[in-house]
Amino acid sequence: MFGASMIALAAVQCMSMNLINTGSSSYPTNNFYNYFAYGSNMCSSTMTKLRSLTPVFSSAAVLPQHNLRFNVPGTSFIEPSWASVEPVSDSEIPKNIHGVLYKLTEEDFTRVCNSEGVPFAYTIHRCRVIPYFGNGKTGGADALESNSLKDRSVFAYTLRAARPQWRQMKEDIPPSKSYLNVLIRGALEYQLDEEYVQELRSVIPGRTIGNGIAEFALEAAEQSSKLRGVFN
Repeated sequence: MFGASMIALAAVQCMSMNLINTGSSSYPTNNFYNYFAYGSNMCSSTMTKLRSLTPVFSSAAVLPQHNLRFNVPGTSFIEPSWASVEPVSDSEIPKNIHGVLYKLTEEDFTRVCNSEGVPFAYTIHRCRVIPYFGNGKTGGADALESNSLKDRSVFAYTLRAARPQWRQMKEDIPPSKSYLNVLIRGALEYQLDEEYVQELRSVIPGRTIGNGIAEFALEAAEQSSKLRGVFN
């Protein structure tokens, strides 16, 4: 999908960051990265089956003061757009993005960057996320409330639309129904807040041939993984 030059640039950008931070303490490491997923990577099968990654740890988390956007252009009528994050400006109503916090090896984080098209489709965005406080219907909301009393935030990296013109779009590019279904699947898997799941369900999909191909690609990867297990 991407040329050798893109992969090389992505690797340089990913490998140049060597901090993992929990709470107020940080220390240098060449081994692990905190990565916050909010799109199709929320689904564990996307990470393990489609991308062949092995997360060290994963947990539901919330990214405060950011909007979920669909402003990274894809392929018209197939997968029209991909999700991104945008910091909330002072004039906007405060919003939060719920997702999954993964702890990844350096190699796996680099592979995430490569597969997502860093630095041309996405750029790496430093942020602080708050792990869910319990699970169920309001784990994210409870985490935000708890964090106001004691800082429980974790330093992490996520991905943001690379081009300024994409970030400045007034309207999102409606994504495919198939892509939305993968997001919802991941949200349900990690028991994200019911209110946030309903927000994802309320996104109106764009016009596509069929429903898109995101679910098909994921299901094909899952079937391939099962077959490898049978014959290994």
